[in-house]
Amino acid sequence: MPTYSSPNKVVWEYFLSLRLLAQNARDAQSPELARQASALAVVMAVTVGEVFLNLWFRVRVEEKGISGQRESFLKDLESRASLERKLKHWPNRYLSAPLSLSSGAGLEFSLLKTLRNSIVHFTSSHESVEFDNVSIHGLADTTDYDALSSEQASWALHTAENFVAEIFRLAGISEKDIPHALHAWTGKPAC
Repeated sequence: MPTYSSPNKVVWEYFLSLRLLAQNARDAQSPELARQASALAVVMAVTVGEVFLNLWFRVRVEEKGISGQRESFLKDLESRASLERKLKHWPNRYLSAPLSLSSGAGLEFSLLKTLRNSIVHFTSSHESVEFDNVSIHGLADTTDYDALSSEQASWALHTAENFVAEIFRLAGISEKDIPHALHAWTGKPAC
């Protein structure tokens, strides 16, 4: 039997996991451990951004009850629309405000997604290396992964939070209410 939860509970818990990963990267006892926690933080930050989009827009579309929007939204969910499609189309379609992917929080989230892709979808070469009696054909370019540190983990967390805040802005939430909305959806303390 399915278990149902409040949509913001799931996003809140994903953000908590992201915060813990960023903290683990900062507290790591070696560069290798910091890199490993940072890689997980980068992946989780993009994931939590997409989970937020899926759940928050689901709530938003249901609340607005505009004819045709619900069906369009559910069709995108059922077809497992790409994150790129969601970023380019959902804010404009459901908020009547486009998300800029060339500046601000939208650009930063796109850069985060690019970093995530570079550490998940490694490019490979046709080079070979040999040592002892072992030959390895085709090497992976791990430059971006090797450069990860706790700084990228912190950046990933802040980028995901800023991305959520930008969606709230596009939805017409006032600046004074954004910290409370961030707390409700991400667990970020309202200062």
